[in-house]
Amino acid sequence: MTKSGPKCLFLERPNFDSQEYQQFTEHFECVHFYLHNAQELYQEFAGKGADIEYIYGGYIGLGKGYHGAEVKQTFPNLKIIALASVGYDNYNVAELAEAGVTLTNAPSELAYGSVADLALYNALSSFRNFKLFEAHVNNTLNDAATIRYSLHHSEFDSKQGKAVVTPQKGHVYAHSICGRENLSPAGHNTVIVGFGQIGSLIGKRLATIGMNVHYVKRTPLSPEEQDKLGYPITYHDKLEDTVGFADLVVLACPGGKSTYHLVSKQMINKFERPIRIINISRGTVIDENALVEGLETGKVLFAALDVFEEEPKIHPGLIGRQDVVLTPHIGSATIQNFNYTMALALDNVRRVSEGLKPITQVN
Repeated sequence: MTKSGPKCLFLERPNFDSQEYQQFTEHFECVHFYLHNAQELYQEFAGKGADIEYIYGGYIGLGKGYHGAEVKQTFPNLKIIALASVGYDNYNVAELAEAGVTLTNAPSELAYGSVADLALYNALSSFRNFKLFEAHVNNTLNDAATIRYSLHHSEFDSKQGKAVVTPQKGHVYAHSICGRENLSPAGHNTVIVGFGQIGSLIGKRLATIGMNVHYVKRTPLSPEEQDKLGYPITYHDKLEDTVGFADLVVLACPGGKSTYHLVSKQMINKFERPIRIINISRGTVIDENALVEGLETGKVLFAALDVFEEEPKIHPGLIGRQDVVLTPHIGSATIQNFNYTMALALDNVRRVSEGLKPITQVN
């Protein structure tokens, strides 16, 4: 049972059964309001938010928008917004600090590894055409030999993003599908844009399957940093420098003005080979209209997105295509990471309540 104490507003469900949450309720009165958007929150607590001193934001935080000192109008005694996510792009950190509101995030090695796993999964799919095969296993095509033979002799409609299949009986090794070769990633060139903790873990996984790892970053790693990686890498100052050899581009860079529409129509058309693109960074890094056009013309062979330009909305031109893998921003979504980041966010709240510096303060 939630006990009396200073009030902490939960905008997202924690793990109610966890030891960390149970211990938290012994010292805080927990108020639960699961957020859809900030305006709904402000309307709900208008005139009755003065006793809320702490906010557990979870992963959604205050939702879409750019949030700053206006939160104090509804919660005048607010001391902290504790996020369970690593990203905080939609917060005016300086304005919050000036208003006396601490903002914390939740960096997590578990999250970095999970996101890198998703990138590996999509990289394998991009070369082996797994989604195309899986899309044609159904009650009509339910014979493995027929599926392989039919797809081997089919064509791919790039405009519609679907294989045009006429069921045919026969036997084939399935070394190609719809005129597209099923390739081992080994020996191919991947370009990772952004080479922080997530980017370097992605590089490690792709190097393990034999890919040549190139990276784009503002400044190159030092020789000591390169040695610590344990796999060979090649530095490039900008993405344009890789257009002559890139087979796969993995976006793992921050969002913001400097990377807005980094992958544009002009950029896509510069690649000398049909390109595969994976985005696990920020949705705004890709001009999704240009991406759809690239897929429809065959300039882009494959795309996998876990983040979206108009998130939470997904571009309708991407949905239903057999050359696109879409996941709803779940790159870090494991129960292990959920529990870890929840506990970290709760600990940040506790420390602020005790007059201590939080562990992961960002402002």
